[in-house]
Amino acid sequence: MQTAAGNELFSYWLELKRDGKLPVQREFEPARVRHMLPDLFILGKNDAGILSFRLAGTRLCALFGHELRGRPFTCLWHRSQRRQANIGIQAMLARGRPMVTDVTGVGTESNHDYQMVLLPMRSSEAEPDRILGAILPRQPRTGVILETISCLYAGESRSIAEESAEIQPDGKRFTRFMRRLLSVEIVDDGLSGRS
Repeated sequence: MQTAAGNELFSYWLELKRDGKLPVQREFEPARVRHMLPDLFILGKNDAGILSFRLAGTRLCALFGHELRGRPFTCLWHRSQRRQANIGIQAMLARGRPMVTDVTGVGTESNHDYQMVLLPMRSSEAEPDRILGAILPRQPRTGVILETISCLYAGESRSIAEESAEIQPDGKRFTRFMRRLLSVEIVDDGLSGRS
């Protein structure tokens, strides 16, 4: 993993796994990762089945310039990648495999590189239906965040090998699938925005 904070969060997630089962959200203790809370988020499906922010750290909300709670996960992404982001996150959740994605945040003055860590969880004994995530800068922060970012562009996505806290490809087929999925341009068919 390219960020120390990402490694630490992943290691804590591994500690929460019991008998090979994904962690249950109620076992997550925020105090264990207190210094990362401003960068963390939790996604869950809303009544319409859309993965939305249940919680979002203060630094993330400041980074995007507004409160994220209740908003769909896809709102972070550039319009051309929203559909792919939704398909990718749903596939990741269905597989129950942690993932890391390199993302670029588009700012008004410059672009910034981040690493998005996505760790599946359960709200109960059911299948995975929650995601503990973080958006972490790839370079150490210097000073206060003054520039907000308007959207994210996805780069390479990789599954995280659970045997260690290091990123390893989870098979060439899956990696090719995610690269293809996140690099396809969606053509506007004129139906966008219709209710």
